[in-house]
Amino acid sequence: MKRLLRTMWRWFVAWNVGIAGTLLAFFAFDWPFLLSILFGGGVGYGISFYMKRKEAPTVWKEPLKDERTYRRQQLKEARKKVRRIGQSRFRIRSLAMWYKLSRLYNVCQKMIDAAEQEPSRFRAAQSFFNTTLDSIVTIVEKYVYLTKQPVRNDDIRKAIREAETMIDTMISTAENQLLDMLEGDLFDLETEIKVLKHTLPNDRPLSLEERKTITIDLRKEREKHEQKR
Repeated sequence: MKRLLRTMWRWFVAWNVGIAGTLLAFFAFDWPFLLSILFGGGVGYGISFYMKRKEAPTVWKEPLKDERTYRRQQLKEARKKVRRIGQSRFRIRSLAMWYKLSRLYNVCQKMIDAAEQEPSRFRAAQSFFNTTLDSIVTIVEKYVYLTKQPVRNDDIRKAIREAETMIDTMISTAENQLLDMLEGDLFDLETEIKVLKHTLPNDRPLSLEERKTITIDLRKEREKHEQKR
C-alpha cells in the first residue's frame, strides 16, 4: 500500500512539473509548442526517475541490510553469553551439574548455528536470544558463585537447590526452542520422504496435484501432533 501511494505521489509531482516546464518553455522562452511539450515531458520524466531512484534504497535495500546487521549483532552477543555458560562448567565440582551445564551449553550453541544458517530460524528464537538467554546466564553464574562459597546457611542451600531445579527447566526450554527452530526442516524432510515413497512403487514422477495432496496430509498430521504436545 505504501509503495502504491509513493508511486502515485511520484507521478503527481512529475506530471505537474512537466506541465510547468511546458508552459515555461512555451510562454517564457517562446519555444514552438511541440518542442515545449517535449521539454516538459523530459523534465517530468527526469523528476520521476530521480524520485524513484532516491526512494529505492530506503524501500528495498536498507531494511534487508538493517535486518542482517541486527541478526549478526544479536547472534554475536548470544555467542558471548553462551561462552560464559561453557566457562561456568569448569568452576563446579559436581559431575552431574557439569553434565547438565554441558548439555545446556551444547544446545544453545546448536541454536546459534541454526539461526546463522537460516534467518527464519532466528526469528523463531528471537525472544529466547534477547531475554531468556540473559536469565539463563545470570542463574548459572549466581549458582556457580554460591557453590564456591566456603560457608552456607539454610537460605544459601535453598537457593542452590532451586537453581539446580531451574537449570533442569532451562535445559528443557532450550531443547524445545531448538525443536521449534528445526520444525520447518523436519516438515520438508518428511514431505520429500513421503513423496519418494509414493513415487518409487509407481516408477513415475508425481504430478503437482499429488504432491500438493501429500503436503496437505502431512500438515494435518503435524497439526495433530502439535495439539498433543
